[in-house]
Amino acid sequence: MQKNNYLGVGIMQKKTKFNRFFEYRSIKNIYHEFKGLCFLYDLLDTNKLYENQREKYKLVPCGNNPIKAILFGPMAIGAVLSLLLLIACVVATYSEEPFPWWLVILTFCWNLFFLNLLPITARYIPDRVMYLDRQNQTVGFTFDIPGCEQRDDLGNCCFKWEEIVCRLTSKMGAPGVMNYFPEISHIDQEKYPKTIVTGSVVELSANPVHCYLLWECYVRFMDLSKPLPDVPVYERHRHLDPITAEFDKKNNRPSDFWVDFSIEQQIEIRDEILEDAFPFDWLKGKVNDEITKPWQHWKAEPERIEQLTWKYKVKRLLVQLFIGFP
Repeated sequence: MQKNNYLGVGIMQKKTKFNRFFEYRSIKNIYHEFKGLCFLYDLLDTNKLYENQREKYKLVPCGNNPIKAILFGPMAIGAVLSLLLLIACVVATYSEEPFPWWLVILTFCWNLFFLNLLPITARYIPDRVMYLDRQNQTVGFTFDIPGCEQRDDLGNCCFKWEEIVCRLTSKMGAPGVMNYFPEISHIDQEKYPKTIVTGSVVELSANPVHCYLLWECYVRFMDLSKPLPDVPVYERHRHLDPITAEFDKKNNRPSDFWVDFSIEQQIEIRDEILEDAFPFDWLKGKVNDEITKPWQHWKAEPERIEQLTWKYKVKRLLVQLFIGFP
């Protein structure tokens, strides 16, 4: 087994040192209120089971099912038809040829048909997902793992959290530049190679800070000795986790604290934390105290909350009509 190593390639510790967590989420998500011409928009949420139980599950993206690439075919065709329609409009300004109205009808009918077919087909093509189960301390997979015998309460293959590790993996990128990315898997990769999942970070980078932050986020979520991190993504689910609910009551936490924070303001907070992460000494640095009372650090600016404007609606409708994207 490889030794723990935060500076090179190796298994990362299941400890948190930086202790600055932030996952933004629009709690007053007004954009979902406008579905435009996609009447079956709500069916697109194929991970609703996990999303509705954020106090228990945390998703680790594993990449889309390759079959889902088929769903983008109609969008590509719709985009080509729209391009041809645009060319036809330009040509019509100086040509005496009859305008091809059949192209207008074909383009819009094609895009609107597949726009509403997409949510239905997406329901029958399951996502490839790894998910952390905080309550049962297991890690499950929505796809088959050869050799896996244990099953969780959803009927999926799962392993004990203690058997899951994250390796700080590197590979050469640009000439002379080493890029790092987190590789999450069962500790025995030879026996369970299908469990290997590359963590979703901003980008492959010569600085592994994003890898550290992602792994600490997962480790912290699975730590039953502490409440859920006080970040927007858990705002609506904190009361459902007994440990978190007790902590909030003891500390007189303001109810719905993150509700009045706009996405823009949340991203500013995230960037503020990220700036502190780059100079942090991840190997020898002093362990930071976690921010457990964010109301003492940040103040909401409700006037900055996003509004459902006519410009957004027009943009959404144009994308649906000319590309067929929900």
